Amino acid sequence: MEEQRHYNLITTILFFSGIIVMGSLYTALPLTAAFAHSFHIPQSVATLNGVIFSIMYSISCLFYGTISDKYGRIKTILIGLSGLTIICFIIGFVQSFSLLLIMRAIQGIFAATFSPVAITYTTETYPAKKRVTAISFISTSFMLSGVLGQNLSELIVHHLNWRWVYFTLTVLYLCLIFVIYRYVPESPRRNADVQLLKFFNNFKDFRDNLKVLYCLFISFTLLIMFISMYAILNLYILSDKVNGDMSTASLVKLFGVIGMLVSLLGGRLSGRIGIKRVISLALLTSTLSLILMGITTNIICITIFSVTFVAGIAFAIPSVISKVGMTVKHNQGFFLSVNTVILFMGTAIAPILMIYIAKLPQYFLMFASIACIGLISFIVSLFMPKDESAH
Repeated sequence: MEEQRHYNLITTILFFSGIIVMGSLYTALPLTAAFAHSFHIPQSVATLNGVIFSIMYSISCLFYGTISDKYGRIKTILIGLSGLTIICFIIGFVQSFSLLLIMRAIQGIFAATFSPVAITYTTETYPAKKRVTAISFISTSFMLSGVLGQNLSELIVHHLNWRWVYFTLTVLYLCLIFVIYRYVPESPRRNADVQLLKFFNNFKDFRDNLKVLYCLFISFTLLIMFISMYAILNLYILSDKVNGDMSTASLVKLFGVIGMLVSLLGGRLSGRIGIKRVISLALLTSTLSLILMGITTNIICITIFSVTFVAGIAFAIPSVISKVGMTVKHNQGFFLSVNTVILFMGTAIAPILMIYIAKLPQYFLMFASIACIGLISFIVSLFMPKDESAH
């Protein structure tokens, strides 16, 4: 019973940590207009703050698995959180957009210490029967941050200004450092002999694992769809067609949490119908939800379809992670790190893509353009190897 409480506490801490750490990415998404106004630049230029963060975050994810192998999982996470605390505090005072970009790049590097290391930590320290549930909670926290982070940011900007978003994050990261240091034990596994430069030798393993490219392509599309949908949804609700206000938009986005929580049943569902079918059904659900959102102006229907869309994405992310592990013949840790890089690279593409999608004359076309990405991803999922013959 004591051991049960021990794992539940660590899972809870990692769950909330995932929400707060990924807040570095998602709290900035609604700040584009505020950055443009504050630094007197076009909004298209202001989106670079998110792009530079996502690129540095994605690339850095590739290395922290190996670094934490050498120096320790929790130690690596704590160093990253310490860096985030300092950088967020500095960002609150920057007076030039160029300096903001530099700070956001460094912020991305430090933020990347959490997701790949936390998943690896869970994989090697949890018993098998608790592992899938714990990873599902951590994966869900990354998406939950997409809703809560944006809502928090909008709320703070509405009452104060964008600088207070980063002061708030500073306090939250300080709290995380204390809680993780106090309650999360270090992983007993460590390899001090790991040579970091030999990491690049892993790329040659792609020759024997070409089928994993299907999984990586699907991962690439998931957060592009997720971030783009919420950007379009916000515009749609505030438009003359729906006649909603900011509080309505925030409430609709909060309902997306239901879809994320339902996805925690993904482990049981994949056990019944198989991971490949779960991925295909999840992508089809999200694609159809996008089309249906674009053809209705009823706020209740829009909310329902946004929930089913989010549920589809939330089911797909941990399922693709599991599929990557099943598909590769060896060196799963490396390919899971690559999958994380590809997944979050989508967060760099989405703001750029939205510059062009927002220019489309109809909201239906905006939703349909994202649905096209989902449809392609669904078709690709059909070519993935079957679960029982993944190798």
